[in-house]
Amino acid sequence: MLSRWIRFAAAAAACVALLASCSLLTSPPGAIFDDSQQKADAQMQRIADAVKDRDSTALKNLFSQRARHEATDLDGGLKRFLSAFPSGPMTWKSLGPNSATHTEFLKETEVLFSLYKVSAGGKDYFLFFVDYTVNQVDDPTNVGLYALGFTPYTTETQTASGEKKPFFAWEGSFQVDPPKVSGDPGVYVPAS
Repeated sequence: MLSRWIRFAAAAAACVALLASCSLLTSPPGAIFDDSQQKADAQMQRIADAVKDRDSTALKNLFSQRARHEATDLDGGLKRFLSAFPSGPMTWKSLGPNSATHTEFLKETEVLFSLYKVSAGGKDYFLFFVDYTVNQVDDPTNVGLYALGFTPYTTETQTASGEKKPFFAWEGSFQVDPPKVSGDPGVYVPAS
């Protein structure tokens, strides 16, 4: 009886060691792993680089083909975005991406809804973007940014009457309707 308990304890210890060692391994391709924060941070870095360089072409190229086609005055919106947002270095902190994934017949569509607190030019801002990281279900040309906007940082998201302030109403207009996102593509810049 004692030897059975010793074998059980040894097997349990081996299982614990095996499970602990699994956490040291990288995820194999196709494994279930949520890398949405890494994807959002990578897109945020590309946005920051384009803003730092005042490169509207680079910023426009981050948008999906569909967003470039369907957005109302994307070029004007990007011009306003770059002129209103401070130039120079910026730092940011993710306030968490939310992701939505839709799968049909082994095809996948993933959309990130990413909100950041960004510091630039001595001021703080909210920066939000909607980003299709993969879109095999709905429209393969709709991969990339779908929407991008910013507003000065505030802890007050509602007006005195209780309605959402414009930026937060705009941000809230993007809802998942699998495999698509509702809301208009393009750029949000706060009114001066």
